[in-house]
Amino acid sequence: MTSESAREPWPVAAVVCLAAALLPISLTGGALAAPEVGSEFGSGVAATQWVANAYMLTFAAFMAVTGSLADRIGRRRVFLAGLTTFAAALFLAAAGPSVAVVDLARALAGAGAASVMTSGSAILADAYTGPRRARVFAMLGTGIGLGLALGPLIGGGLIALGGWRTLFAVIAAVATVVLLVSPMVVRESRGPDGDVDWAGGITFTAGLSALIFALVEVQQRGWTDPLVLAAVAAAVGLLGAFGAVERRRPEPLFDVSLLAVPRFAAVCVVPTVLAFGFVALLVVLPPYLESVEGADSGQIGLSLAIMTIPALVVPMFAGLIAARLAPRTILMLSLVAQGLGAAWLTTGFNPAAVALVGAGFGFSLAVLDGTAVSVVDPGRSGMAAGLFNTVRLTSEAVGIAAVGAALSTFLHGRVGEESAAALLRGEAVEGLAADYTGALAVVLWAVAGLSAAGAAVVWRLLSQPTAEPVPEPALQS
Repeated sequence: MTSESAREPWPVAAVVCLAAALLPISLTGGALAAPEVGSEFGSGVAATQWVANAYMLTFAAFMAVTGSLADRIGRRRVFLAGLTTFAAALFLAAAGPSVAVVDLARALAGAGAASVMTSGSAILADAYTGPRRARVFAMLGTGIGLGLALGPLIGGGLIALGGWRTLFAVIAAVATVVLLVSPMVVRESRGPDGDVDWAGGITFTAGLSALIFALVEVQQRGWTDPLVLAAVAAAVGLLGAFGAVERRRPEPLFDVSLLAVPRFAAVCVVPTVLAFGFVALLVVLPPYLESVEGADSGQIGLSLAIMTIPALVVPMFAGLIAARLAPRTILMLSLVAQGLGAAWLTTGFNPAAVALVGAGFGFSLAVLDGTAVSVVDPGRSGMAAGLFNTVRLTSEAVGIAAVGAALSTFLHGRVGEESAAALLRGEAVEGLAADYTGALAVVLWAVAGLSAAGAAVVWRLLSQPTAEPVPEPALQS
């Protein structure tokens, strides 16, 4: 820890945690705003879905390269640049004259969010040591949890009061205040000397972007469209190139050999499966509730809060839970709870069902991050944390797009392209509510099945002996 970074530690924590809390609010807010944006501009399904997906895509894809960049050129510099990009992009979205501008602005906001998250975590790790570091990272997790839990209420309320433009403008204004305070509080720090892995960062970012692009565009174009097929081919090629590049590097972005450790692989399975349930539902439920249930933005925000608030409350009992149950049991129960909630939702929207999904997500938060770094050698805990968070965010981006693509495909088959597009924008179409509910039920049964399979895999992997050799990465120096 540098003395510079420790001069005023608690203001540093306050600034970073407040900035981090804005990031999930922007995610859930975008999901709530998407139907409103689509209705105002009369845009297609894909363009409307990009309001939410573009933010999540760049948030996930830029995590690796922004984290590496922060260590090399300065964490404070990247943090301030990320906040500037995040705020400016959301101001642009608020003033957007077309859905294309809004989508582009949301993508820029996601890239800024990635910079804020990676550099902010590194700033806290540099500014604190010992028990205070543990407390401040608990504060960071609480801040993110608060943003996730309260995001639907805040977003729904702001949209109900002033429309979707007001939502983006208010988030941008708060980010601007944090940006103005940050230079007076946050001190500069850097990581060990080394080169930025540009080849790995570019191929990973481009490959993931191509994959998400294909999953979103297929909702409007279909699986046989040349552009969709080209995007899938590009994703396969770029991600394959990323793997080849990383195998040759002495210090890769990700030590993928960690995935060969059964217990580490298990904790990566959990957020991947949860991304196809809890996280994806935050995006696909708003247009359904608007179209079928006739809910307005405020009511939709309240409905989603019923799902997100348990995700915040359950981890508050983490100590009690961990003392009574093994991590293996807790993580398995989190997936089982999500599966049961998803299955229950196939009978129609039910507050208790969405609360059960949220509780399942909250169970995982109680132990997931700690388990991710405890199942590997202590000397590789930093690499494990980086890989785990990248898997988590990448899964969320892919999960949102994949569930949206599946719902769109099933709905197109039932009601046709034009009616499906209207329903997915949140518009009510007479006589088609049952078809929308039926298509969503198919997706929810798939989520329930995936959750059950994930629970079985996690139980098996975490039943492996704890004393096992941890393979060293190839060519590691």
